[in-house]
Amino acid sequence: MKTAAVICEFNPLHNGHAALLRAARESGADRVVCIMSGSVVQRGELALFDKYERAVHAVRAGADAVFELPAEYVLSGAPQFAFGAVNAACALGGETELFFGSECGDVGTLENAVALLGSDKTNAETARLVATGMNYPSALAKAAAACAASSDETAAAEALSSPNNVLGIEYIKAIIDTGRKISYNTVRRPPFDAASAPTSSSIREVLLSGGEASGVPEFTVQSAKRLSASFGHRSERLLSLIKYLVPHARKGVHDDSEGLSDRLAKAAENAVDLNEYLALAKVKRYPMARIKRLTLNILLDNRYSHNELKNRPVRFLNLLAADRRTADGTLGSVSAEVCATRRDLEPFADDFSVTRRADELFSAVCYPFARNARFV
Repeated sequence: MKTAAVICEFNPLHNGHAALLRAARESGADRVVCIMSGSVVQRGELALFDKYERAVHAVRAGADAVFELPAEYVLSGAPQFAFGAVNAACALGGETELFFGSECGDVGTLENAVALLGSDKTNAETARLVATGMNYPSALAKAAAACAASSDETAAAEALSSPNNVLGIEYIKAIIDTGRKISYNTVRRPPFDAASAPTSSSIREVLLSGGEASGVPEFTVQSAKRLSASFGHRSERLLSLIKYLVPHARKGVHDDSEGLSDRLAKAAENAVDLNEYLALAKVKRYPMARIKRLTLNILLDNRYSHNELKNRPVRFLNLLAADRRTADGTLGSVSAEVCATRRDLEPFADDFSVTRRADELFSAVCYPFARNARFV
């Protein structure tokens, strides 16, 4: 059985995502399985809709099942995010092909980028630029451009300016570094267009401001209408928790370095709204997503180290939603334990603790939700 594994966030699901799921199905896959971020997303924010709502959207758009990527991987950098997702995909069983969207839409370009980023020359130039105070993503892109020695390498370096290309590169690196027997393919994402090809970010901005989104399936529209009452108070509730918890952060929180948590504590004490908190916390050396992720890691007391994340076996997969017509065949070949209810997760309480706290944070800030898999 061939599985197309789609790593995603669907925050929220739009027509481009639906097209990606269709392309995964049309690639010859017998089943399409998503590995999806849950209550928190990689930008360091709480998701627009709860994870089960978004998983149901994925099934309605063509997925056979949706499993959750644990929060500790979501709230890490791109390499750890990719490693956790690839590990989960490899537990799906059968012949698996990783399927993802990218701005360039060309596997060869992404493979060239992996090789370019792995060169000693690029690594040395990146380290030099970081030492000058440049943030790591910018330093990496600039170093790659400076070290490119051919037209193919120049195209590969240019690919680093687009976020989905970067994630695709990290997926390929994770597969190579771990020696996983998994293939991969990519589909080109269309250029941004507010009406026909919006990004999830632009859709969230419209919905959170009270507008009506375009370029999304009807079920996304209906969820937004039903849950819109929760949009207005999120920033205030989140800031209250930040002001209460961030100044008392324990040492050893994931991705804390160079006194960042101390800076966040001062920002929390002085800020009057969430935007001011982020402005006070921001430093040139780190992108805003890093600041947001560290904030949530503090709130969730995520204390996993990078080494711990890279050496964890996949003992279970938390099922969020599945197509009831294909569930038996899809779930039957998974090599890890499939958990569909809270009771199923009890034997894995330690491994699930950060994800559970992420769910509790979402419920406190956004709205409560039932935590059992949905069969659509």
